[in-house]
This record gives sequence, C-alpha cells and structure tokens, in this order.
Amino acid sequence: MKVEVTGAEEAKAAAEAVMSAMADKPALHARIAKGARPVVSNWLLDRDGKAKRKPGWPRSGYWGHAAESASGEADAEAAWVIIRKEGVGLHLRGGTVKSRRPGGKLAIPLRAELAGVNPREKFADRADAFVLKSKGRGPDGRAFLAYRENGALRLAYLLLSSVTLGADPTVLPPDDRLAEAAQKACASYIRSAARKSGAGGGRS
Repeated sequence: MKVEVTGAEEAKAAAEAVMSAMADKPALHARIAKGARPVVSNWLLDRDGKAKRKPGWPRSGYWGHAAESASGEADAEAAWVIIRKEGVGLHLRGGTVKSRRPGGKLAIPLRAELAGVNPREKFADRADAFVLKSKGRGPDGRAFLAYRENGALRLAYLLLSSVTLGADPTVLPPDDRLAEAAQKACASYIRSAARKSGAGGGRS
C-alpha cells in the first residue's frame, strides 16, 4: 500500500522561505545584533553594580551610561554591538590617557564631593585655587590643586601628566555568551521565516 505524505508542499514552501531569509544577510545580521545588544548592555549594568568605590563616595554610574549607549547595528557583512560611551575601548585594551590640552594635567578628585566635578566648575574664579607641589615620587614630586577653607588647607585634585590603564578583557561578556545570543537570534529568525510562509508554528 501507499501512504500519502501530506504537507509536502507546505514543507517545501517553508524550506524555501528559510533559504530566502538566510540569503538576506542584512536582515539576518540585524536580528543577531538585536539579540546580542541586551547581552552586552546587561553585562555592563552588572559591572556598574559591582564597581568598587571609596566609602562615602557616590557611584559614578560610568558603566551604566556605557550600557545605555550600546546599540545593535548590522550590514550585509556582519553584526555589531556599538558602545558609544567614551573610554570603554581604553578600559578593554588598556592604554595611556593624557590631557587634551598640550602640557595640560589630568585632575583626579581627592574628595567625595568633587567626584565627577570639573575643576573649572568648582573654581570658577581661578584665584580660589592654587597648585601645590610636594616632594615625593619622581623628579618633580607630586602636584595638587588646592584651596583654603576657613584657613585650613584642602587638597582638591591630584594633578597628573598621564594615567595608564592595563587591559581588562572582562569589560565585555565572554565570546561564548555572544555566540549563544547569536545562535538564539538565528533560530528565532528561521522560525519567523518559516511561520511567515504559513507552515511554521510557535513564536519568534
């Protein structure tokens, strides 16, 4: 006896729809980028929550801002997650930071209330602060931006010519996390294509 296999045409239509969808590289990569973006953002948010800070100092929120700046982007060649927050690449790969002004100094806050405050904001009148040099490490010792408060000397910022950061691969999630997100996005994309053909089921 012959047993007729039903649904062959529907299965063929679904296969053709999947093949057509897989050939649409920009759309496929866009789905992968969309799936990977939350993995990166959540990783950065988790890092923000675990970031060390001095007792009494406010949380900088740097990594939270980095998470908010992440977006998934793609073209026919590849999928990316773009993190637009300045400095993330430096934390990842390491490097040296210098003042943007020739001969300028980096100002590192030494007091909790000055965290995230530009010295120009704190001392709108330059006469309110002065550079204090001390003998110490290096040929020139250390330099501080200081001020007086009720006759007492206060150190506001440590002035440095440069700051060097070591590479930190934990800035981004592990490759296997991103690969897993890409695989899930591909599977969702295929299910969606099959469903649109009228032969598939489930949710994308």
